[in-house]
Amino acid sequence: MSATTPTPPQPQDISSRYDQVSSTYNNSNYTKAAHKLFWVVYDHLTWAAVQKVLPPAGTSWRVLDAGGGGGKFSARFAEAGHHVTVLDISAGMLDSAKAHLSSKGLLERATFVEGTVADLRFEDASFDLVFSEGDPVSYCLDQYPKAMSELVRVVKPGGPVIMGVDNLNEHFMFELKHGKKAEALKMLMTGRGKCPYGLPVHLFTLKELHDGVKAAGADVEEIFGKPVMYFEMLEAMQAERGPDFDVWAARDEIIAMQEKFAHEGFALQGQHFQVMARRKK
Repeated sequence: MSATTPTPPQPQDISSRYDQVSSTYNNSNYTKAAHKLFWVVYDHLTWAAVQKVLPPAGTSWRVLDAGGGGGKFSARFAEAGHHVTVLDISAGMLDSAKAHLSSKGLLERATFVEGTVADLRFEDASFDLVFSEGDPVSYCLDQYPKAMSELVRVVKPGGPVIMGVDNLNEHFMFELKHGKKAEALKMLMTGRGKCPYGLPVHLFTLKELHDGVKAAGADVEEIFGKPVMYFEMLEAMQAERGPDFDVWAARDEIIAMQEKFAHEGFALQGQHFQVMARRKK
């Protein structure tokens, strides 16, 4: 490791930072329609892909939500009739997840465990599906291969593993667009960025994802971007339709367009990558 490589965040650093934001994590801080819709699109793309690998209604799976945060997606799994184990490094986030599932009457379908994705305290093949959305794997920095191996290890053979991670290409282009050229180059060369809470994250290339999943003992079924070219798309729509273009009123159309483009080879233009993989049988 070179002298310029950032010090990996310690588990207590990540836990402490998320403890600080846990009480408001599930609240929306976005008032502008375009930014509000961004996260609606993000969640739609995430869950639409998950639904395609879930079993028919009436079949209950054991699901691990690794890095489950405030329980947003855990609640969706529970609402679909599955038993979900919510794992998070932050005790505060787990409290928020408990409150969220409790408000929906879903506590009996959930178990809450404090821990890290790079060291899962579960037996091999404990779950029918493993889901790790957002930044948990990216927080592992150089340890991400171990995290991937752990996520694959605890799913049953043939079971789906779904991971959301940060995209190097999009982060690099974002810095360039905002005039931060030196920062963009450093990001490109180191593969390091920061999450919205100021913690260092690993920014992935497609090759790293393919190689990491393969080394972990799984097969990649698809890697797609979410959302893809979102703000650029809105700018183009407004240019065509004029200054009265209402983003929120056009949300169904925008979501449909994003669903189409997310799965048509535009992964590099996605803010995040979503990895759809399966453990080898």
